[in-house]
Amino acid sequence: MTRPSAPRRSGKATPQPSGATSSTTRATKAAVRAPERRPSTVRPAERPDAKRPPVGEGRTAERRPSDGPTRRRARTPKAPPTSDTYRRRRLAAVLVAVVLVVGAGFGIRVLLYDSGLANVQSVQVTGVATIKAADVLMAADVTTGVPLAGIDTSAIADRVAVLPAVATVSVGRNWPHTVAIAVTERVPVASVTTPKGVQLVDQGGVVYPGTAPPGLPKLGFGAVGPADLSTRAALTALAALPAAVRSQVQTVDATVTAGAPAQVTFGLTGDKQVLWGTSDRASEKAAVIVPLLTQPGSIYDVTSPDLPTIRR
Repeated sequence: MTRPSAPRRSGKATPQPSGATSSTTRATKAAVRAPERRPSTVRPAERPDAKRPPVGEGRTAERRPSDGPTRRRARTPKAPPTSDTYRRRRLAAVLVAVVLVVGAGFGIRVLLYDSGLANVQSVQVTGVATIKAADVLMAADVTTGVPLAGIDTSAIADRVAVLPAVATVSVGRNWPHTVAIAVTERVPVASVTTPKGVQLVDQGGVVYPGTAPPGLPKLGFGAVGPADLSTRAALTALAALPAAVRSQVQTVDATVTAGAPAQVTFGLTGDKQVLWGTSDRASEKAAVIVPLLTQPGSIYDVTSPDLPTIRR
């Protein structure tokens, strides 16, 4: 059995009434413009008839916006510290400081004196040339095995200074185990013959035993000493000579007359003599003697540097 064919649709739209078209368009626009409204949901806690569970049964306490800001309790202002308070604080600070100082002092004392970690084990001597180090050690008489902090350095220096050839001495501690002795020897500038034999004389006029080096001038008068006028005049004039002239000096004589300064005379190599006179105008005399010795002669008189003379 043959089915009847469906009627063909034409390409043209079926005309509709104008009223229906406009109402359809307005409805479509309204549907697009109007947002979708969701059904309002009222929480159970917000319903007037709903009961809020008490705090601690599934609900935490929270502040409602209507509650307003939390009020703080007014604090009572602290009273300012009084003078007694400051006094107690200062006293406490002083006591703490005293305890710390005492504790530190006790610890240092135990370390230096009682522990044995800083005892004397050696003695070091420096600065000796003509003096034997063994003589210095014997004079120092330092005891080993005692605390280095307890060593009397002044007493050691006094004992070493007794040695005639020692000009100065200093004693110190080289931690943790050494006593250091630094010696400065006397420097001889002349020699003198004494009842004990030939001895040395330093710039201060101190006479001490020793061996005179070659070329050392000899003092030709007795009673040599730091307080002797002739000694002081002779050594002062000797120090004022230029080095080239001083190396030629073999003897130094000084004579003192009552109420007058000492007169110094130098005996040079080659049987020459220099009449120096007093210690006045020493620099001018030293400047004159150098060219004067280039002239032939035997006696050179510079007692008056303005009018030096030569005797043949």
